[in-house]
Amino acid sequence: MLIKQLENQRILLWGLGTEGSSVLRFLQQHNLDSKVTIYNDTPLDLPAEFSAYPIKSGSALPELLPNTDVIIKSPGVSLYRPEVIQAKEQGIKVTSSTDIFMDEMRTHKPDCQIIAVSGSKGKSTSTSALYHILHNLGSKVALGGNIGRPLIELIDGDYDYIVAEISSYQASDLHSSPQIAMFTNLFFVHSAWHHSHENYCRDKLHLISHQQAGDVCFVNARNEELMKYIAEYPQHNIRYYDVAEGFHREGKKLLWQDEEVLDIKDLKLCGDHNLDNLSGIFSILRYLGIDIAQAAQVLRSFEPLAHRLQNVATINGVTFINDSISTAPEAAVGAMQSFEGNLAIISGGEENTQNYQDYADYIQAHDKVKMAVTLFQCGPKIAAEVRRRVTRPGFVLLEADSLEQAVKSAYEELEKQGGGTILFSPTSPSFGFYKNFMERGQHFIDIVKQLGYK
Repeated sequence: MLIKQLENQRILLWGLGTEGSSVLRFLQQHNLDSKVTIYNDTPLDLPAEFSAYPIKSGSALPELLPNTDVIIKSPGVSLYRPEVIQAKEQGIKVTSSTDIFMDEMRTHKPDCQIIAVSGSKGKSTSTSALYHILHNLGSKVALGGNIGRPLIELIDGDYDYIVAEISSYQASDLHSSPQIAMFTNLFFVHSAWHHSHENYCRDKLHLISHQQAGDVCFVNARNEELMKYIAEYPQHNIRYYDVAEGFHREGKKLLWQDEEVLDIKDLKLCGDHNLDNLSGIFSILRYLGIDIAQAAQVLRSFEPLAHRLQNVATINGVTFINDSISTAPEAAVGAMQSFEGNLAIISGGEENTQNYQDYADYIQAHDKVKMAVTLFQCGPKIAAEVRRRVTRPGFVLLEADSLEQAVKSAYEELEKQGGGTILFSPTSPSFGFYKNFMERGQHFIDIVKQLGYK
């Protein structure tokens, strides 16, 4: 939706979190806020800067719809909610911060290239690394989207590139697409918001539904689920990475065809699976005409993001790795592949109807994994699968009552074995136990610090 289409409209701003607050400030700056009403699912005390606006919550939504022309909804409001469907049936236009950004930029600022990265895992690291390279090579570039800064804040800027992390929530209802898109992978996540895994995958790929002639999409050829759904876009300009004729991972190296580009050991990034993401990033850089050797050199100074295979500390030969961002079993398997030597893995979180067969099979096939500790809501499900499939003598399985117990027990086990790595890779969302994965990861870090003080 274009900014001009918001003029003189009765706007219902649904959700006043970080993104909703940015939308309201944007409306203020563009004198579009004279007919704004705020609606929040739960009661909310308005910040002082927004105290002049009417606010409703709870069951008040149906009575607001007859006096609404446009709903600007936050990402957490599912496209499949009955109230959203009802609003559309009543002729109300439903849009979002990301939708406004994408329409406005593609219509009025086509010279600014939007590079949007999506996928089940690896989005944040990929967007951050790409931004780091472009910025340090002198481009006028901004970073935003699901990674932090709402994209609507970037509309009035002057950039060569905007690197955007796009979630399935944000992609699901777009009416314009970025010039350049990249998909890292597809795993089974977020089924509640989308109502089904199939909806999730199609909502994710909706990011490229409106790509135009000359636009391009880079796809990870190693991910089977992604390859299955991208086949529904045969008319698009799809370019595959992680293939022998392009950028691809071999062991701990990133290659262009048969030429070495970089070795993961020379980077601060931890995790061999990041080479898959770097295959996509360097494919984009080559497409943009960026010098690959310079880009590889710049990447050496890139600092890994917190809670993504973050090295927290080493105590008495035991290294603690915080991978709280992990919300899928596939992510945990990828994380386990990244470490050698004795390994203890801690997993569990909110039940998300995920399959742990491959997770358990990896543990059975790799005797470096000495211990698995499960906890929280899906802990019993993980433990049951591990118990069925892991039969190696000496392997330890513990169902813990708390993260504190999980960390201390894993530490004691690896200390007995002469050291190793404790990997906190939850495989599932944090909701119901923590506010978000950052709070969950910080709790792990705090526990490790307490061990270190002893």
